[in-house]
Amino acid sequence: MSDTEQMQIESLNDELKDCKALNKALTILAGEVSSIMDEMAKPNEAADFFTKMGESSGKRIGEAARKQFGRIENVEEALDTFIYHTNMWYGYDIEIDRVEDDTIRINVFKCFIRDILRDRGLTTSSPLCRITCGYLEGALEALTGKDVDVKLVFGDVNGICRKTITVK
Repeated sequence: MSDTEQMQIESLNDELKDCKALNKALTILAGEVSSIMDEMAKPNEAADFFTKMGESSGKRIGEAARKQFGRIENVEEALDTFIYHTNMWYGYDIEIDRVEDDTIRINVFKCFIRDILRDRGLTTSSPLCRITCGYLEGALEALTGKDVDVKLVFGDVNGICRKTITVK
């Protein structure tokens, strides 16, 4: 291995260390913000705040997807498009479990919010968990033009989360 290659490897290792340190700092910050919001807010205010945060981000993502794919009226098809045909779900690993009438049941295997909760010793009942629900709602509403509701059915910071998506 040449000296130049060795220097490049060392530089990449330094960058990786920096990225890991920044990721850890952001994880701590997000967990602390969630805890403080929960302590300071009235019941459900923190959850509403984080839901709105997720919705805003999801709406921007949904609008970008609509420009790419056009409006997709079927919510299941829109979700499928997001999951399998875009890179807009970075930080998530989601699968459609089943569809029953107007309800789509999904499994969330990977979620960057759940990583934060686990790191900070929080559970999926934390208001911070509402970011993902809001994100899904905003994205799907922007892409389909329909009102949807996303609910956590079961959550495990060490396993999977199950959610339902219903068309209002």
